[in-house]
Parts: sequence; C-alpha cells; structure tokens
Amino acid sequence: MAARLKVDLDQVEMVSTNLQSIVQRLGSAQADADSLADAIPVESLASASTDFAAKWDDRRRELVEQVGSLQKEAQAFVQAFTDVDSQLADALTRPPQPSAASHGPTAV
Repeated sequence: MAARLKVDLDQVEMVSTNLQSIVQRLGSAQADADSLADAIPVESLASASTDFAAKWDDRRRELVEQVGSLQKEAQAFVQAFTDVDSQLADALTRPPQPSAASHGPTAV
C-alpha cells in the first residue's frame, strides 16, 4: 500500500505570514509601550507601562529569535514542497529523452 502525504501549502504559508507578523509586533513592543506611556495621562500608570516593557526585553528578544526561527522553517517547508512539486510536474510532462544506448548501430 502506498503512503500519501497531503500538505495544505496555503495553510503553512499563512502560518509563516502570521509568525512574521508576531516577530514584527514583538520587535516593536518597546516603541508601542513608549507610545502608550505617552498617551496615558496618569504618570504612575505611564511609568508602570514603560517599566513592564523594559523588564521583559530579554524574554522578548528570545521570543523574537524563536518565533523568527519557526517562521523561517515554515517558509523553507513551503519552498521545498513547491520546488519538489515543480520538479515532479516537469518530469511528468517532459518528452522522453532518447537514451545514449539507443544511438548508433547495434551488433547482431
């Protein structure tokens, strides 16, 4: 019995896109916190917002790295399957090439 593998590349591509969006949002979290702090009229709340963002900078960097790695893997997965699919389609639609053994006279 032949095994089959079905992959929804559109879904994997969407995961890759979503992961890239997460990386961008995590990367801009400090700027968002600063903007939020500027918009908060209560100084103690504004300060708490800025402090929170500053305290988790190390963890955020780790998350950016990890999520970025997942995003690259998802994109590589899509690219690899797309490349293999194209190669297989090409092999199935390419006219047969004469083999080197079929050229020239044959001994009888």
